[in-house]
Amino acid sequence: MQLLQIIENANLKPNIQDKIKNIFSSGSIDFNRRFLTLTEEDKENIVKISPLINQNIYFLIDRLYEHLMKFEETKNILLEKPERIEHLRNMQMGYFKELFSLKYDEDYLASRLNLGLTHLNVNIPTNLFMSSYSYLLSLLIDFIKEELPKHNFSHSEILNIINSMQKIANLDMTLVIRAYYSKEINEKERLSGDFIKRLSKIAEFRDENTGAHIERMSLYCMTTAKYLGYNHDFQMNILEASPMHDIGKISIPDYVLLKPAKLTDDEFEIMKTHTMKGFDILSNSDSEIMKLGAEIALSHHERYDGSGYPRGLKGESIPISGRICIIGDIFDALTNKRVYKSAYPIEESLGIMKNEMGRGNYFDPVIFDVFIKALDEIIAIRSRYMNF
Repeated sequence: MQLLQIIENANLKPNIQDKIKNIFSSGSIDFNRRFLTLTEEDKENIVKISPLINQNIYFLIDRLYEHLMKFEETKNILLEKPERIEHLRNMQMGYFKELFSLKYDEDYLASRLNLGLTHLNVNIPTNLFMSSYSYLLSLLIDFIKEELPKHNFSHSEILNIINSMQKIANLDMTLVIRAYYSKEINEKERLSGDFIKRLSKIAEFRDENTGAHIERMSLYCMTTAKYLGYNHDFQMNILEASPMHDIGKISIPDYVLLKPAKLTDDEFEIMKTHTMKGFDILSNSDSEIMKLGAEIALSHHERYDGSGYPRGLKGESIPISGRICIIGDIFDALTNKRVYKSAYPIEESLGIMKNEMGRGNYFDPVIFDVFIKALDEIIAIRSRYMNF
């Protein structure tokens, strides 16, 4: 299907991709609700002017590009690559035909999505995109107002047709602008995710772990959330937030962080402060990912029986993110070499988690059982990221 292919080729993150599939689907509630405002009279009015529009497509496109070439910023963008103008012209001619076809199906939606993404991909700034698109639609309405009297339409008929035209134009503009912003939002999230991973690795490099730990641990958390039945958005959020669980370690002195032996009681008290330091670093942000990261940093050493730190929370008073992350973090710590220990085999690590730490002691028993059910996938992740 053309629509799905365009979405896949847009290189969107999975959570954004799902949202765009929902928006650009003829079965979406939002899409159908908007089209319910089109009456049978509106459709009849569009049919009346469709032949006139099709006969004058080249004239309308020429008018649009005459307008765009009057402005230095638009002119520079269009002339940067000569083939760009022809590509955009062809797209917009197709746009006119589909807008008046009254076939608002998957092909129509695919063209809307493609038009928005194309404008973004050729680096047309938001203000120029919005103004040029608005001009295109106003040009269309002005053309109708000028031409219909020549074809013996009455004044009231012209007003009704323009009203119908404005309805379909507003719907269409909404779809194209959504497509434009979908890719822009995706790029911002991608940059944010890259920043978070780089920030998280600062702490990992100091205690001689590689970036593989945060990759594995975050994927363990996402997988556990998936098996628990959480929706895709939560899975992606915990995937992106959990790498920040130990960011507070950047405040821990080397003589504690890098000590190749068991810590003294005083040293352990210093180590425990990394949870609160991490929370301080990540809190007070408007970002949902940062908020979740702060929550995880503070709670990923809390234990289900209340014996953890820093606040000694118990049971379900520990945030679900913390209850998920402690399992993935400990499993990865046990199965890999650390400065103070060798790696344990997987079976031995699971034995320690079950028998010495225990479901209901360190771990939420429900989440721990789900982690065990997901073990094949967990082990596959570990194998894939051993030498990351």
